[in-house]
Amino acid sequence: MTSKPNRGPSAAAENRAALVAAAREVFAEQGVDGPVSAIARRAGVGQGSLYRHFPTRESLAFAVFDENMAAIEALAADPGSTLRDVTDLITHQIEGNAAVIAYFAREEDPQLRALERRIVAALDPKVAAARATGVLGAGTSTEDVALAVGMLTALVTRTPPEGRHARVEAAWRVLLRGLGPA
Repeated sequence: MTSKPNRGPSAAAENRAALVAAAREVFAEQGVDGPVSAIARRAGVGQGSLYRHFPTRESLAFAVFDENMAAIEALAADPGSTLRDVTDLITHQIEGNAAVIAYFAREEDPQLRALERRIVAALDPKVAAARATGVLGAGTSTEDVALAVGMLTALVTRTPPEGRHARVEAAWRVLLRGLGPA
């Protein structure tokens, strides 16, 4: 039996990316309490590598959130994207990360509050553009849209996976009517 050669520090960034991707999958399938050994195995690294990058389960879950947030910020910064494009991406991420969200919903964590502030900052120019074009009502604030996202997040964590997408789409239709022009 031959083992893979150890590439050492040169593989660190690749290993980290593989661990975050594997964690996203394992958490979606088995919840945040899924075995870290499954994450390491799926990433193709040893558990030692996992713990070097992520000393705690929480740090790994936040890395998943941070990667999601970076994708939201990139899309929001694209001048061709709309508020709906950004909220669709947020919705997709919420649906895929319900177990992680539910895990952290019971905690008041400064890192979680920082992610919420990043979402508001990313949404702000898109909300302003949507107000200017009449997609949203003149009195609708970024905080209103963020509150709608929070409400959807709570809904997703209590909805079985097989019905999640339809339920979220129905909720968005209701929320957008309320946030839209009078």
